Amino acid sequence: MGYNRFYPQQGESSGAGTFLAGLGLGVLIGVAMGVLTAPHRGDVTRRKVARQAGAARDQVVEAVEDFVERRAEEEERDNGEV
Repeated sequence: MGYNRFYPQQGESSGAGTFLAGLGLGVLIGVAMGVLTAPHRGDVTRRKVARQAGAARDQVVEAVEDFVERRAEEEERDNGEV
């Protein structure tokens, strides 16, 4: 038979309160580390993100246009062969 030791502090902590305290501490540490280790100022970072988003948007638009053109060519070819 195993020996179970009684720890009175173990049952007294509330799960939600402890979780929220840990979550808050994690958010504070994350924000502090983000501010301290950011490679650029905010305005520079925003410009870089906007430029990269624009480039990604252009790639998506180009891919969709190519797809639509290929589908139209396939439909023309399929309708012509019938």
